[in-house]
Amino acid sequence: MSDNFNEAYDAEAKRRAERIAAIRRSVRTASETPVEQAAEAVQETVQEAAGAADIPSPEPAPAESAASDWENELAARIANRIQRVKQNKTSSAESILRELGLETAPAESSPVQENVPETVDYVPKHEAEQYVPQHEAEQYVPKHEALPVQEEAPVYPSHTVEEEPYVPTHEAVSRETGTPEELPSQEPLKKKKKKKKKKSFKEKFLGLFPQRGDSILECVRKGVFLVAIAVIVVCGYIVGDYYLDLWRSKRENSKVMNNYWHDMEKQTEPSTGNEPDDRKVYTLLKGAEYLLDQNDEVVGVIRIEDTPINNPVMQADNNSKYLNRKLSGRESRPGELFLDYRNHFDEVDAEGHLVCENSDNLVIYGHNMKDEQMFGSLKSYQRNESYYGEHPVILLNSNYEQYKYKIFAFFILDVEDDTDTKFNCWEKLDFDDEEDFYSFVNEAKRRTIRLNDVDVKYGDKLLTLYTCNTILGDRGRLIVLARLVRDGEDPLAGTQNSTANPNIKWPSVYYTYKGTGVTYDPEAEFVPYGPDKKSQEK
Repeated sequence: MSDNFNEAYDAEAKRRAERIAAIRRSVRTASETPVEQAAEAVQETVQEAAGAADIPSPEPAPAESAASDWENELAARIANRIQRVKQNKTSSAESILRELGLETAPAESSPVQENVPETVDYVPKHEAEQYVPQHEAEQYVPKHEALPVQEEAPVYPSHTVEEEPYVPTHEAVSRETGTPEELPSQEPLKKKKKKKKKKSFKEKFLGLFPQRGDSILECVRKGVFLVAIAVIVVCGYIVGDYYLDLWRSKRENSKVMNNYWHDMEKQTEPSTGNEPDDRKVYTLLKGAEYLLDQNDEVVGVIRIEDTPINNPVMQADNNSKYLNRKLSGRESRPGELFLDYRNHFDEVDAEGHLVCENSDNLVIYGHNMKDEQMFGSLKSYQRNESYYGEHPVILLNSNYEQYKYKIFAFFILDVEDDTDTKFNCWEKLDFDDEEDFYSFVNEAKRRTIRLNDVDVKYGDKLLTLYTCNTILGDRGRLIVLARLVRDGEDPLAGTQNSTANPNIKWPSVYYTYKGTGVTYDPEAEFVPYGPDKKSQEK
């Protein structure tokens, strides 16, 4: 039985060798033809070789089954490769043989040796074990002993990954089923970045300052950065403190004045009494009691309806104390409104009698704040044509009496003027005589921005509001002049038909500063105050 098996084995080996040789010759013949035609030629050659070999199946049957399996596998692999060749034109005939496990031998290679199966190299171990009985396993020749020594490197089966051409995922075909299959995506490996250690807040903060090892340029950069940060912080503090101060000042003033006017609502008419010397007795107003409890330097209250001006009026022994001080004594940029320290305004003794006559011209000072606190809203008389007609009356209360003044002039002065346009009206607190009075009020009328029909007579008590103005830079001052409303007089009389002054007498610096070339015309028509109008026309 062993002899029959060996004969059958030798016959099968020869048959396989003849098939392989025929395939190799077909590949060498078709090497110059297109790849697709070469593959089809190989397939035809294999089919012819398979049909030509008519060798009876040896015994036992397992050997025939193994041969049939080998032929089926080879035919499937050829069909699979032909399909892939048709899809990928870049494949070569050599790659077909390598995939089939049939590498092309040189043309001058010697014929297949007898009794040595050439295909042993290409039969997997598990296939060889199918047709080699266990009890005759000692007759099996190991693979490395059956092959002759060759100078070339051994040929590996087609499943070697390095020798396969790259096939895109959408063109891949399963070798077992012949159907397309997906291959794993070939994504380039991303280089992992080394994670930086997070710095603590302390390390980041210290990093802002020059460190040992920093270059000179880096130290300079850090120094400039720190200086810039310091400037920003300081400026932010100054601006923030400024607006916070304005807010606090406004809040304090609002609280004080609300309480003042609330108490004034309780005010009743004072009794005149029968005084032997017929002198008027002054009684403290209800609202004044509240203010004097806060500060004994309060001399009154000023108010212009429907404007931000609604403030207590202070008077110290100088004109600087309340420039930056509130009624409460707190330091504040807006300060308070204050009466010139040389003025006399309802100064009353313990018995309620006036100590002296009031000044002819009361002068009240105040800052021109941007948020219109203090006298900040007075600039509207200069800028808004209708503002005067809407706000012509000033309420001024002393600690004992309530007064009303109507505005008759408002103008701009140069506080440093030393030319013929000089007019220090805030210095004139009392008048020597009638001429001195009319000289003063007519000079104001020449300078007023708007003319009106308010009449001014000798003996009228005057009120001057004094604040800064930017029209002349730091030297500019805005002056608002008003006279006391007479008993039984309409406070609005003469204030509702104002017109722009066509010939304003500006300070000399105004013409230089503005560069308009326009000057004051002293010969222009002018209607002065006073009974002798001709004597005033100068």
